[in-house]
Amino acid sequence: MITHLRGKLVEKNQSYLIIDCHGVGYYIYISSYTYSSLRKEVGENIYIYTYLFMKENQNVLYGFFDKKERNIFSYLISVNSIGPSSAIRLLSTLTPKKIEESIYKEDIKVFDKVKGIGKKTAQRIILELKDKIIPDEKKRNHVKIIEDVGLIRKDALSALIVLGFSVKESEKVLDNILNKHPEFSVENLIKESIKKL
Repeated sequence: MITHLRGKLVEKNQSYLIIDCHGVGYYIYISSYTYSSLRKEVGENIYIYTYLFMKENQNVLYGFFDKKERNIFSYLISVNSIGPSSAIRLLSTLTPKKIEESIYKEDIKVFDKVKGIGKKTAQRIILELKDKIIPDEKKRNHVKIIEDVGLIRKDALSALIVLGFSVKESEKVLDNILNKHPEFSVENLIKESIKKL
């Protein structure tokens, strides 16, 4: 698997790049997003993320401005009836962030802008990817919630130990309560735990 290329930009086109890497020229298909995001001119050195698509006797290299775009591309081609050309067309019409948000929000209408992507295909994309693609800000929020719950559990456990309850029993009760009520504050968690200990 060729994951990236570093070399000299020989040719730059709306739909492809040619990059010379130590005397070997690589023809790489790109999206309009990558084309407009690249700030490199012919003759300059370039670093680009890639995805090698292999099917039967066909080996095609696709290039991406960043990892997010490549990830969205790999997710899209995993959907039944979405090939690399359709995925590149999607990424040429919509930004990776817009695709990500539209899938997460199950917004089918956004995909109407993409040539060759009908309602059924849009529904299939959302159905197959909605549990896999989560926008970055949602991931950050999810991580923060997990971290907050961990701190609340730690504070509640310390308070229960000070009150004379055993660590093992306290942990068991705390975990049971947090599984049902992850939104509990430290105070609520302590009060509820004391009732069960």
